[in-house]
Amino acid sequence: MSFPTKEQLYAQFSQADDAVYFASADKQHIYFGFGVSAEINTGDAGAIKEWMAQQDQPVFGGLPFDEQPQASPIMAGYFFAPCVVYEVTAGAIFGTPITTWPQIKQQGQATITKQVDDIKWPERIKNVIKTMQTDTNKQKVVLGRQRQLKLTSTVDQVQLLIDLNTQQPNSYHFVLKHGGEIFVSATPERLVKVDGQAFATAGVAGTTRRSINADEDEQLAMALLHDDKNLLEHAYVVNTIKERLAGLVALTVPNAPSIMKNPQVQHLYTPITGHLNTNTNILDLVTQLHPTPALGGKPLAWAMATIKDIELEPRGLFAAPIGVVLPNGDGEFIVGIRAMLIKQQTAQLFAGAGILADSDAAQEFAETGLKMTPMMNLLKG
Repeated sequence: MSFPTKEQLYAQFSQADDAVYFASADKQHIYFGFGVSAEINTGDAGAIKEWMAQQDQPVFGGLPFDEQPQASPIMAGYFFAPCVVYEVTAGAIFGTPITTWPQIKQQGQATITKQVDDIKWPERIKNVIKTMQTDTNKQKVVLGRQRQLKLTSTVDQVQLLIDLNTQQPNSYHFVLKHGGEIFVSATPERLVKVDGQAFATAGVAGTTRRSINADEDEQLAMALLHDDKNLLEHAYVVNTIKERLAGLVALTVPNAPSIMKNPQVQHLYTPITGHLNTNTNILDLVTQLHPTPALGGKPLAWAMATIKDIELEPRGLFAAPIGVVLPNGDGEFIVGIRAMLIKQQTAQLFAGAGILADSDAAQEFAETGLKMTPMMNLLKG
């Protein structure tokens, strides 16, 4: 039996009730999964860990950002073992192969008819900045906003996958389809990867825009590497990762960040590697790391309470751990940013920004808008 073509996988994804597409940033691991052989709908990491230990198929899904209730079955925390998984790069198949593949159905491009933004977000952010300026113990909080879109029709899922690969070739890709909803992320950020006893994570925090002019783009990168506000924000993330993992792994950390370039923005980036201690599971690392200061803040309890108070909607899988775990325990979790949730003819987008005492609310609002560009471009086709 021959391995399916990309077009066959895309067509099957678009017509399946339950499906997943996961690709690593370097595209060395690309998975398509179809159908449900087992599933668990919870945000309880302990229950998920026990459930995973019983599976003999790759498992995909995500934990919610926090414990706030969610009406959405995906956003409340969901993992499933597909009936069949195709690992495209290796040409491997887990489970019972599909014997009859559908044809791609032509569909017109959906267009955006209405956009609703949280325009009062900057005013609420100003109050948080004032708090941080008067209380130096409150060092950072990552605050997000959501954008609601109305569409003329349902999204062409085949075109969505094509555009995701064309427009965001260097990002992680995660598209989860379940219960009539589709969660999409083109994130630059890995939370944790486990390969045997080898472990890898990264600090990603501090952002500036890109330029089509190469010289200006390099100047923006150099300015970011020497910007005190962004360097401080980045240091919070790296130092917290080191603190949280001190007892679980032996770490190797560079002395200074480098630059990670994505199509719309560039970030300060510090790769962190190491070796696991015995009996450490990938979900142990996920729960120990999440939320990093790149998604939560410092001190954490205050930051999480502020997020709940300031943001109008709970995050669910936005900014949360999403990924894949193989039967041997290897796997990779990423952070659900540059993301959206699609349901019928609506789309919900999310973006956040790290707020410090010297932040400017208007600039942070503009930055979150810039971070929504990847998902806006996907919807525009």
